[in-house]
Amino acid sequence: MARPTVNKFLLQARNEVRQSAGMIIVAMLFVAFASIGASVLLSQREREAQGAIAHTIGNERRISTLQSLLQDAEIGQRGYLITQDRTYLEPYEASIEEIGRMMEELATGLSDNARQDANVAVLRSLIVQKLSELRQSIDRQREGDAAGALSIMRTGQGKMLMDGVRNALKTMRAEESNQRMQRVADAQQASARMEMVVFALALLTAVFALVAVRATARRARSAELTRDELLSRLDRRLLAIMAADVVGYSRLMEGNETRTLASLKIVRDRIDPIIEHHSGSIVNTAGDSVLAAFASALSAIDCAIEIQQAMAQANAQLDDDARLMFRIGINVGDVVVQDGDIFGDTVNVAARLEALAEPGAICISRAVRDHVRKQRPLTFDDLGFQHVKNIAQPISAFRVRAQAV
Repeated sequence: MARPTVNKFLLQARNEVRQSAGMIIVAMLFVAFASIGASVLLSQREREAQGAIAHTIGNERRISTLQSLLQDAEIGQRGYLITQDRTYLEPYEASIEEIGRMMEELATGLSDNARQDANVAVLRSLIVQKLSELRQSIDRQREGDAAGALSIMRTGQGKMLMDGVRNALKTMRAEESNQRMQRVADAQQASARMEMVVFALALLTAVFALVAVRATARRARSAELTRDELLSRLDRRLLAIMAADVVGYSRLMEGNETRTLASLKIVRDRIDPIIEHHSGSIVNTAGDSVLAAFASALSAIDCAIEIQQAMAQANAQLDDDARLMFRIGINVGDVVVQDGDIFGDTVNVAARLEALAEPGAICISRAVRDHVRKQRPLTFDDLGFQHVKNIAQPISAFRVRAQAV
């Protein structure tokens, strides 16, 4: 079985990374949605518990209000019977109007507690009897039978009924108090469960992220070792790399695509023989760019100078908007050769040097300059150390001028 190429390995590694990233994203989304779902559910339960507490507090308030209304009605009745002053009937009449409504509100509020059903029935009966007793005595007083009205009050029936009302309300209040305490405990438990679930999900997310990072790191390390092993088995050579690119190619294509393509073909017909003449090999062409390899830096620099001179002569006869001008970058160093392709830092640096060159100019690395400076009468303008994209270390770059010194 044929050994896999580096290009195939890199493609496979990228696919595996994408798959791993996809799995990590899916898992993280699952944890995130689970966290959101749990938080929403627990928040809803906590709101329900808080609503139940508020409902119970409302029932306690209704119990107290109902008791106050009954007391006000009784005070009004006794004041009227003792003083015959009708102003005492005002609190009585006002309370009578509210007692019925408040009793119904209380009965509705307590309907969620089956234990209160019997208490509500007892209270309703006592209130009916109490209100009847109050009404009978007041009616006697209004009819002028003061003695009869007082006799009804002195029987003690009213006190007995009112004591029964108080006891019924006390029982109901105690039941609601217990209900409220239980619901507070439930709300606290719901809040604690919510905090525990959120903490557990956060911990799970952190653990999963740590495992994913470690797994990714192991995969990356394994891929790096495998890549290094493959590269160690490939053909390595010391070559000079020339990268050339047409200046403003996209703009020229946008302006006149047909003319630009025709001009590019004419240019390639002109420069390809120059590269061949200097024993260079065209490794790759992509649209307007050319990547060529040479056995020596001297051959590469001679080829680049001849290309720029040929281009200058051709452009001298053209209008400015029809001229094609090249930038050229040259670097020398160790490269990996495989299946007619080359790759490595040397190639990448050559491409970055090409981008640093001015239109119609040549930009080289210090290594190239050191190889050719004593062999050709060239002028080298030091551009200093340049920081370029995807290259960790700064590049020492030089501009080449072909004038003799």
